[in-house]
Amino acid sequence: MKKKLLYRVDGGNVWGVSMGHLKRALIIAEQLKKNFDIFFVMKNYPDGVSYVKKQGWEKIILIPEHDTDEIFIEICKKYSPEKIICDLCSTPYTGLFRYTRSHNINTIVFDIKGEVLGSPDIIINDSFVPRFVSYLDKPKTTKVYAGPSYFLLYNPPKRNPIHRSVREITLTMGGSDPAGITLKVLNTCLPELKHYNLNVILGPVFKDQQDVFKLVQSHKNVRIFQDPPSFLSILSHSDVVITAAGRTLYECAYFGRPSIIVPTIEHEYVTAKKYAELSGSIGINCWHDTESSRKIIHALSYYSQNYPVRKIIYDKSRQIVDNKGLKRVLKIICI
Repeated sequence: MKKKLLYRVDGGNVWGVSMGHLKRALIIAEQLKKNFDIFFVMKNYPDGVSYVKKQGWEKIILIPEHDTDEIFIEICKKYSPEKIICDLCSTPYTGLFRYTRSHNINTIVFDIKGEVLGSPDIIINDSFVPRFVSYLDKPKTTKVYAGPSYFLLYNPPKRNPIHRSVREITLTMGGSDPAGITLKVLNTCLPELKHYNLNVILGPVFKDQQDVFKLVQSHKNVRIFQDPPSFLSILSHSDVVITAAGRTLYECAYFGRPSIIVPTIEHEYVTAKKYAELSGSIGINCWHDTESSRKIIHALSYYSQNYPVRKIIYDKSRQIVDNKGLKRVLKIICI
């Protein structure tokens, strides 16, 4: 009989709830399913729950909007897991980890901002922002694995060199884009993008598809992709990527793609600023209706006219993320 694993994760078109957490969870779950009977523990955000089911996972435990230690402990008592993995924007539990230690349940937390309240057995944080990976308050019983070497890539295509000229631009704002940045960029920048091939990526729970199709219908240089399985391949062939500062930014780093970074929430602003320092890519701060489109066009012009700058970004950013993160993380989980 397989051992049981509870996977606490959320996703959906909800402000502050990144689909990146769910994408990572599904990658890991796929690798662990041979050895574990996996139950997803999720808030009832319909888009996220539906997406998990579409990927073939049926064992989903729904929990209330008000998530507490007591609720999770009751789930543990019912299912008796050997391991618990939590992958949330911030981990709210404290009493849970005292319970799991006393019952020999191994706990792993994926974190992004250094905001784990309790003391799990393991914290994994792939951030390259120093303040987001500081856990000075944690006891020695909590092992911390931090840095972009723990970023997960699954079966990426080869890394292509960059072209002398900028021809392919990709616009991708994550799995849901609740801030509506995709439409804002298209509304304000389309006339200036007519000289490029523009790939527009709509994530799996993006809600404004019809508005996007209507907006670009007369622009023959625009191609729209809806949750494409070839997403990484599209990135690897892009000359410039307009992106938020979530999971895709790390993927751009792996492929060495010069980026224009448009953070959508506060912690992404910090990540975007640090990434710009490390790689040389251009960040434009959070969206501002009267300034951001001008900054995007200026950044594209700068990249187009400066192959040496793009080559430096290509060389520097590829040093940030390698293709060994999944192997490292699975080894940690299975200790």
